[in-house]
Amino acid sequence: MVATTMSLSLTVLFFFLLISTVSMAQRNVWCVANSDATDEQLQATIDWCCSDSGGFRDCTPIQPGGVCYEPNTLRDHASFVMNLYYQNEGSTKAQCNFSGTGTEVHDDPSHGPCIYVHY
Repeated sequence: MVATTMSLSLTVLFFFLLISTVSMAQRNVWCVANSDATDEQLQATIDWCCSDSGGFRDCTPIQPGGVCYEPNTLRDHASFVMNLYYQNEGSTKAQCNFSGTGTEVHDDPSHGPCIYVHY
């Protein structure tokens, strides 16, 4: 009886450790533009994410004077708004597709005052 109780306790402990590890790993995921995306695709993604159709994300951080304006590249600006969309729409691979131009990453792309949210 003691061995069975101990075995059950260890199984339950292992299960909770596994779940917490998986849960932590899923929280540290961001969506950014992949290296194959063209400037035209990146601009289209920015336009869509910042429109009513894309849910009108707060794109002021990528505007001149915004905390994510620098570096002033389409790839950086697109990555920022792609991640906003991704995080607010459920953080699934489907929300990071953007017609094949997005990719999930596990390294925080934040830089300086420009913080990429993750939930």
